[in-house]
Amino acid sequence: MKRSEPSKSPTMKALAAEAGVSQSTVSLALRDDPRLRPETRSRIQALARKRGYRPDPVLSALVAYRSRTRAPGDYGKIGILHDWDQLDRLPLSFRQQIDGMSEQAETLGYQTELFRVHPAEDRSLRLSRMLFSRGIRGIILASLRMPALLMDWKHFSAVVVGEYFSRPQLNHVGNHHASVLTTTYQELRKLGYRRIGFCNSIVSEERKHHLYLGAYLKCLYLDGIEPSRSPPFLYDSAGDWSPLPWLDQYGFDAVMSLVPSVFMEKLNGSVYTVPDRLGVAGYAIPLDAHPAPIAGCALDYHRIGAAAVDLLQTMLHRSQRGVPAENEHYDLLIRGQWREGASVMHAPNAAARQQPPAC
Repeated sequence: MKRSEPSKSPTMKALAAEAGVSQSTVSLALRDDPRLRPETRSRIQALARKRGYRPDPVLSALVAYRSRTRAPGDYGKIGILHDWDQLDRLPLSFRQQIDGMSEQAETLGYQTELFRVHPAEDRSLRLSRMLFSRGIRGIILASLRMPALLMDWKHFSAVVVGEYFSRPQLNHVGNHHASVLTTTYQELRKLGYRRIGFCNSIVSEERKHHLYLGAYLKCLYLDGIEPSRSPPFLYDSAGDWSPLPWLDQYGFDAVMSLVPSVFMEKLNGSVYTVPDRLGVAGYAIPLDAHPAPIAGCALDYHRIGAAAVDLLQTMLHRSQRGVPAENEHYDLLIRGQWREGASVMHAPNAAARQQPPAC
């Protein structure tokens, strides 16, 4: 018996003829381009589903390639938005993210340009209009220290790096906070530490939505430790803070800190010498190739920046503009890796070291 041939997918030209529109209109509708009226997009998309239209992957790849090779000012440039006053004083993690974005963008055929944003509505809207007039359709919000920004989002494909920015809710790339904190805790337990404290600034916890603190409390719970016996130390980074009373009261043998170098400076002149008296580890330190004076869970911030560009490119190719619907929102989380360092040592209780960590 002769096998029946599979039904052939209609062409875009055939769909255009049936819908009574141009072929370019069909193309825009199938890519959900906001330049078309919603009712036009819905009508053409419904017709395509009814007729069993399937895009040609070879043609889609060609269109994507052509969009990358257009002249700057026409999808060829990615805008990186930041809110730092002095770029020469950027934290190492932020500089590495920017480098990762620029390098990956160049690999994919894009250029990047930095733009400083301001929370004032008139200035942010002015920036929005300027980006649009220059043909920039892809933007990355790079670790903004503001929770919201008013822009004409329907014109842009946008990706957020970092956690604090939350209005509107855009596609997001960041580090896996629970993973890096838990990894740091587990590795310190393997080294023999049993009284492990947690330290972070209040503003950092707020900007990270208390994800680090939540992971720490989970580790305490799984180890059967009451939080009252091991309370976190949350300090005001703008004030004159000291961890010494906290250490004296609770007798920690190791401390996890987001900025371990600053924490160790606060120990100068005290009995808490590192690592002899106190182990110190970071839970989001930058990954680099240099010898590590500080142990901790290291993050590849270059990779985080590159991942943001990859996600943005996908959105540009699919013409995904504006604020994503709730069920279309992406969170891409990058895990860290433990890095040995001179700020920790094997605790003297060998028997304790043999006990597997519960967390």
